[in-house]
Amino acid sequence: MSSEEATPNAEPDDRSPGLSRRAFMVGAAGAAAMIAVGGGVKAFAGENEFVFPPGGQTSQLVGSCIRCDRCRSACPQNAISLGHLENGLLSVRLPIMKYSLGWCDFCDGEDGFRCVKSCPTGALVPGFDPHADKMGIAVFDYDECLLFRSGSRSCSKECRDACAYDAIKDTPDGGLEIIADLCNGCGACEYECPSAKYTAYDGSNRRGVNVEVWKG
Repeated sequence: MSSEEATPNAEPDDRSPGLSRRAFMVGAAGAAAMIAVGGGVKAFAGENEFVFPPGGQTSQLVGSCIRCDRCRSACPQNAISLGHLENGLLSVRLPIMKYSLGWCDFCDGEDGFRCVKSCPTGALVPGFDPHADKMGIAVFDYDECLLFRSGSRSCSKECRDACAYDAIKDTPDGGLEIIADLCNGCGACEYECPSAKYTAYDGSNRRGVNVEVWKG
């Protein structure tokens, strides 16, 4: 008997482009369980504290995401991480941006971002425009930024040079400022910020510039 005859009901490979039944059921069951108990505990560690991948800025993300992990696997810059229990119950395995690992380069451009195209449920909505929409907003942390903290203006301004959207500008006094209208929250500035190399010993995960949730 051939191997094909012996296993006629074998499940599809989870690595295939389509979403396997097993992956769907595991993700859906996990999401349903978290939503079911969400009323009795705190759903999120902090309201609106997470920066989500492009297309995840709508209210449907939490309910539609089945935590399948495909968007994280598809990200070429490794910028997508997964929420943990300490982030809040409904945040478990929810895709969140972690710019200490990478930044969003809006891969493939008009052809669609890989994270969005990999999403089987539409939790990441197509149509995000890096020149008009925002994942978040870059904000300077003056206690961590080498340029402001030292007062010596010794920083090489890596954040400014990393920004492909000219959202970080020099100021007349030698400092830097963020142009909110141009910043889309891609995270390149946070990823390139050198302050983490000098402050890692204190256990802080903050950098001199950090992308935060846009509340405008």
